[in-house]
Amino acid sequence: MLRLLAAGRTIQAGCFIGHSPGRIFNRRPSSVVPHVKDILRHSSKPRAFSHIMAFATTGGPVQFTPPSGAKWWSDATTAIVTGGNQGIGWEIARILSQQGIRTVLTSRDQKRGAEAVQRIKDISGDANIQSAQLELEKPKSVSAFAAWIKEKLPHVNILVNNAGMAYKGNTFGPEENRHTMNVNFFGTRALCEAILPLMEKGDRIVNVCSRAGLLSQLKSQALLDKFQAASTPDDITALANWWLEAVDNGTQAKQGFSNSMYGMSKLCEIAYTRVLAQQLASHGISVNAVCPGYVSTAMSSYKGTKHASEGADTPVWAALLLPNDVTGKFFAEREETSA
Repeated sequence: MLRLLAAGRTIQAGCFIGHSPGRIFNRRPSSVVPHVKDILRHSSKPRAFSHIMAFATTGGPVQFTPPSGAKWWSDATTAIVTGGNQGIGWEIARILSQQGIRTVLTSRDQKRGAEAVQRIKDISGDANIQSAQLELEKPKSVSAFAAWIKEKLPHVNILVNNAGMAYKGNTFGPEENRHTMNVNFFGTRALCEAILPLMEKGDRIVNVCSRAGLLSQLKSQALLDKFQAASTPDDITALANWWLEAVDNGTQAKQGFSNSMYGMSKLCEIAYTRVLAQQLASHGISVNAVCPGYVSTAMSSYKGTKHASEGADTPVWAALLLPNDVTGKFFAEREETSA
């Protein structure tokens, strides 16, 4: 019988749950979960132990092993992973850096970003990884980050737009809607356009989206037709602004929109993926959207059924193993799915 030590408290369990992300664990009894929840609830630093909840509720971290002969990247390859200080983004950054790729993970909080990098280095040794501060909802932050990247990385091979947010419960309102859209759609578009001058033929953009963003949430055929007919990023932005105005006026249901702020933000991000892919096809830059699945992270209040590394699998697959001529698609579980 081994013990779990966290937040200064010890509990007994039928297996050991380590204090560092990336460790491999045996099966653990379900009785561990309520104890871990209690620890997190009473801890003065719950974020420091948030990964314990993920390990206690899922099957543990999964290793990424590329097929023989599939490796096109080297230690000269560069990648950016937004929202990389925790959860799926942290796992994506970990895997890419462990593949020898020079990786920059971004975080809203500079200190948490640095801590995330250190956790990866603790696991991987001298991983070629660093952190940078980025707040997608703030145009000045996006501009400052892009300027920093241009100074540090004259060429970007991989951009993984993982950063995103969602309000909990039944929260809904114009202010919350704008914040959601600013992070999940407008900020993603701004970052893509800021980084694209550093990308060239063969490079890849992966947008971490969600099945919550499917077109089926729209209740108006006319609205559905407009999204499907959109052919430029500006077309998608116009539709996003229409959604914002509808929520401002309380007419979103009448106009055929869903009542999901997160769902509509991801719908716009998926639609943007499609039109950006069309624009960049002649330049040989691929753009694809992926759904990580229902993952045990802070966003899901650790209710997800997948470990964060499982959620990272399809984004990493799209960034490294998907043929570069495949573009403008939406994938889940490494399989193309309808958006």
